[in-house]
Amino acid sequence: MKKIIAIAALAFFPLFTAYSQQYSSARLISLGGLATAVSTDVDAIGTNPANLLSLSRGTVVVEFVPFNIAAGSDFLNVDLYNNYFTGTGQTDSSGNKIGRFLTEADKQSILNAFPNGVGQVRTDVNVRILGVSVRTTNIGIGFAVDEKVGAKIGLPNSLLFPLDGNPPGSTISLNDLATETWWYRSYNVDYAMRLPDLLIVPKEIVRNFVAGIGLKYVTGFSYTSMQSANSSLHTDSSDYAFTVNLGMDGTRAGLLSNVISKGAKSTAGDTTVNFNPLAPAGTGFGFDLGMTATVYGFVNVGISLTDIGWLTWNKNVVRTTGDTSITFSGFSPANATIDGSTSNLDSLKGAFNDYFKNRDVAAGSYTTSLPTKLNIGASVALDELFPVIPGQLLVAIDYHQGFNNYYNNSTTPELVLGTEWKPIGLFPLRTGIGLGGAYGFRWSLGFGINLPFWDIDLGVGTFNTIAAPNSAKYVSISLSILKFRF
Repeated sequence: MKKIIAIAALAFFPLFTAYSQQYSSARLISLGGLATAVSTDVDAIGTNPANLLSLSRGTVVVEFVPFNIAAGSDFLNVDLYNNYFTGTGQTDSSGNKIGRFLTEADKQSILNAFPNGVGQVRTDVNVRILGVSVRTTNIGIGFAVDEKVGAKIGLPNSLLFPLDGNPPGSTISLNDLATETWWYRSYNVDYAMRLPDLLIVPKEIVRNFVAGIGLKYVTGFSYTSMQSANSSLHTDSSDYAFTVNLGMDGTRAGLLSNVISKGAKSTAGDTTVNFNPLAPAGTGFGFDLGMTATVYGFVNVGISLTDIGWLTWNKNVVRTTGDTSITFSGFSPANATIDGSTSNLDSLKGAFNDYFKNRDVAAGSYTTSLPTKLNIGASVALDELFPVIPGQLLVAIDYHQGFNNYYNNSTTPELVLGTEWKPIGLFPLRTGIGLGGAYGFRWSLGFGINLPFWDIDLGVGTFNTIAAPNSAKYVSISLSILKFRF
C-alpha cells in the first residue's frame, strides 16, 4: 500500500512548473530539464549540490565542454508563415503564384499568435568549460566553470500594423518593445555532506539525508537592456501626416559598449571607450542550496534553491535615454535649382539620426539579479519495485519556480515529467515532457553510450521540433562527448 500511495503522489505532483534556464547537461536536457532528484556527479553542480553524493559510476568524474543551444520564439512557426504569407498555393494561367488576401479573421489569428499581445524571441547558449566532482561515502565536492550567452527580445503585435494600415486618427502603441542580451561566466565550488537521520522521523519513513551548498563567483562580459516607453505612431485625422513618438531607456555594459557616441567619449574616458573583451565588465556572487532524502526506502526526493545572488556591472557602462517627436507630412522632392536642397524624406532621416546621436552618456554601476529559482523533485526506480521490468527504469518529476525574469529566467511555473530506461547498461534511453515556463511545451528525447570510463550523451530538448516541424517554435540540442569516470 505504501508503494501505491507514493507512486500516486508522484504522479499527481502539482501540475504547474517553470523552466527558468537551460542546463548544459545533455542527460538532463533529454529528460525535459529534470534535475532536482536525478542529477548526479558534475550534473549536480548548479542544479542540486546535495546530489554530489548520489550513486553514480566512478568516484571521480571529469567533463569537458558539454553544451546546450536553444533558440526560437513563442509566436512564430512554419504553419503560421505558410498559411498566411505564401499565397494560396495556386498559380494563374501564366504560372504566377496567386496571392492571398487576408480576411479580418486571418489578421486576428496572426495577432492572437502573440501571447498577451507580446511575443518573445529567446536564445540560450550554455557551455560548461570544465566540470569535476569527487565523492566518498559521506562527502562530495564539485567544481565547474560555466559560460552563458543569451538574448531575449519582446515584440508587441502592434508592430504588425501594416495588416490594417494606419488609418487617419489612429494611434499605435510600441511601448512593449524590449531587449536583453548577456554574456557571463560563473566559477562554482560545491560541497555535499551526509547528515544523521532525524530522531523525530522513523527511518522506515525518511532516511539518507544529504545537504549541499554551492558558492559561485560570477564575471560578466556584456549586458544590454532596453525598454521602450511612450513610443507610438499617430496618424493625423485631417491629412496624411503621421507623428512618431520615441521614448527609450537603455543601459549597456561591456563588449557592446565599445562603440559609443563622440559626446559620451569626453565624459566616459579612454577606459570606457577602449574596452578589453577579455576583461570582465562586472562581477558578482551567488550560491545554491540543496537537500535530498529517501522516502519509504525507494522514493528519492530533493529540493534546491539555485542562483541566489547578483551581478554588478561597473565597467564600460553606457546609458541611452530620451524622448522625441517627429512629424512627416508627405513626400516632397529636393529643389534642383537650389544648391544643398534636400527632400523632406532626407529631413526625416536626419531627425532620426539626431535622435540617436549624442544620446549616450557614461553611467554608474548597476546590479542585476542572478536567475534565482526553486526546484522540487522526486524520482522512483520502478525496476526495483517491479523486478519483471527489463533493465533499469527511472521515472521522475520536477517543479521549478523562477523568482525573476533575468537571463531567460521565468516566473511562469513549469512541470517536467521524465523517464530514463536502460534495457542494457550501456545504452540509456531518455525522454521527458515540459509544460509552462519560458519555453512552453517541450517533448525531449535523448540517448547515451555509457562505457566503463567514458560517457557520450546527446539530448534534443525540443524533439517536437523534429516530430512536428511545421508547428514547432523552439529548437534545443545538447551534446556531451568528453565525460570521464575514474
